[in-house]
Amino acid sequence: MPDMQKVLDTKNKILDVVKQRGPELPVRVAGIIGQNNIFTAAFMSELVGEQKLRLSSMRVGGSPLYYIQGQEEQLQKYTEYLNHKEKEAFKLLKEKEILVDSEQEPAIRVALRSIKDFAVQVKIIDKGQEKTFWKIHTLPNERTKELIENTITPKQRIEVKQEIKEEKIEIKEEKAEVMEIKKESKKVSKPVQSNLLNNIKNILATKNMEVLNEILVKKKEFTAKVKIKTHFGEQELYLVVKDKKKITLDDLVSTLQKAQAEKMPALILSPGEIDKKAHAYYNEWSNLIKHQKVAF
Repeated sequence: MPDMQKVLDTKNKILDVVKQRGPELPVRVAGIIGQNNIFTAAFMSELVGEQKLRLSSMRVGGSPLYYIQGQEEQLQKYTEYLNHKEKEAFKLLKEKEILVDSEQEPAIRVALRSIKDFAVQVKIIDKGQEKTFWKIHTLPNERTKELIENTITPKQRIEVKQEIKEEKIEIKEEKAEVMEIKKESKKVSKPVQSNLLNNIKNILATKNMEVLNEILVKKKEFTAKVKIKTHFGEQELYLVVKDKKKITLDDLVSTLQKAQAEKMPALILSPGEIDKKAHAYYNEWSNLIKHQKVAF
């Protein structure tokens, strides 16, 4: 087990850096505190699980930004990393503060759903009809309600489907996004045929695992949230199945980070062993991530 005081000291250094500099990438934080990039990323993922750091939806060089609650406005410094349509949607939303979803062109509507760090979805009931609006993430709640009311009719009172409280808006907005993504996936996804997928159900059945939510399905990889019965009751796990001869350090770090973001322990199943270079990391974090060798 790692020295707990050393771990706490490192986490506090990470928090101090983010407090001073705003949203940051693990690689830059690692350089500032003089730590290994991979270990710093793992510590930052743990801080997300502890709700001391938050993760951005946008990616900078393939990595999310880590920030502290209250630093949301500072994420705007990184809008240059958005794609062309996302930048256009952000600029429009920042200028107008409120947008009516149905009045936007299709490409902008798609982009608004992608820039989750900046566009907050608000749904209201107007004359029995549900309407979707988008507000810039920094817009206060009272101003949001005022602008929506003025958009419909200046003196008409509206029945707000979700309370104008930031936390509740964000939660409901995320649920709406999940539902929408699933619906779109059903339209475009095609069954992936592979020996891995043909055998995966049998593998999970023998281990008494129930799939709660499929996250990724590829010919050589399967990721899902699963539930397993133990002597101490049911346990949910972040499951990653990889058809590989060697599980690398990158595999372990990536899986652990994603599992920590979901506040779940991780389990990797593969026909191969853990690479020798990854053993030290695996032993150190074996209380949060497990690997089992299985035959496909």
